[in-house]
Amino acid sequence: MSTHKAIATTGLGKVEEIQLPTPTPGPGEVLIKIAYGGLSPADAYVADLGLFIREYPVVLGFNISGNVQQLGEGVDDLKVGDRVIVGAFAPRTSTAAQQYCVQSRSVIGKIPDSLPLDAATTIPDNVITAFYAVFNQLGLPIPSSFPPTSPPANADVPILVYGAGATSGQYALQLLRAAGYTKILATASPRNHEAAKDFGAHAVFDYKSPTLAEDVAKFVGGNGKVKLVLDSISAEGTMKLVSGLVDEDGVVGMLMPIKKGNGLSINKMEDILLGIPTESSNPFASGVKLVAIRTLLYQQDPYLRDNLMPTIIPKLLEDNIIRPTRVRLLDQGSLLERVTTGLNLLRNGQVSGEKVVVKIDH
Repeated sequence: MSTHKAIATTGLGKVEEIQLPTPTPGPGEVLIKIAYGGLSPADAYVADLGLFIREYPVVLGFNISGNVQQLGEGVDDLKVGDRVIVGAFAPRTSTAAQQYCVQSRSVIGKIPDSLPLDAATTIPDNVITAFYAVFNQLGLPIPSSFPPTSPPANADVPILVYGAGATSGQYALQLLRAAGYTKILATASPRNHEAAKDFGAHAVFDYKSPTLAEDVAKFVGGNGKVKLVLDSISAEGTMKLVSGLVDEDGVVGMLMPIKKGNGLSINKMEDILLGIPTESSNPFASGVKLVAIRTLLYQQDPYLRDNLMPTIIPKLLEDNIIRPTRVRLLDQGSLLERVTTGLNLLRNGQVSGEKVVVKIDH
């Protein structure tokens, strides 16, 4: 049996190069030759804290771009050589930081020839997260087309994307704009303000501003509060700030896991909250609905499972409705060195407004 190179966490705090058997795709599956793998803060939690690990080894990275190498039985809408992206959530020996992987057809999307593979790597889990959050968890209807043939009924509802420097936040802005919403707000550090506006925000605010609540209220009008919030950072500190901006009967979606403190430095499992905080540490009014957004659960929605990666995201890319965010490309040194460098950037909070992408050599 042939094998290939992979970078995996093999024990708590251990990241190593290992050899894995190169699998053969079964029915409904595809073998991908990986060109680039994307890293996110969750990879640092997995490697350093053992978050969600049931057994080792665990290959790092959730985002994949590459080419179809082999098709399993029943996959008739792709061909060998197709350029694809993959939202690689499971199994954890089939994720991104390796030369080959097998994945279900349902998590694979074909991409246009004009889209570079490194840039495409910013898309899968982040667009899945943004789409699932906005059009499922926050309750906004999925448009029949992008842009829609007519504006949504609540097109002027104030919607805040908190943490628009995060890649998922940037894609949420693009999707909301494409769906026809006209009062999209964002918070970001000043260096990310222009990018947030370019991605679709109608107003951008410095999350550190002492007049944040007043500035938001002035833009929103009415009672000065927003109805819907997507918190792309999800920490105790952001909850406190958002609680002063959201309407008393609003909805706040929080990307799991929630972090203690300001969420910028996570050094132990105790810093991570796997669910919505209890009443004693919940700063929101009693009427605010808090939604714990767990991206992996999007496949429990049959429509999204069957359509989001196979058809919806490829169509969005083909029609230039969404475009990639900035790439922090790591292509120097060995594969292990590249992944280690990426993890260190994420650990130290040195990534903002961009996605860490690792080149995979063959």
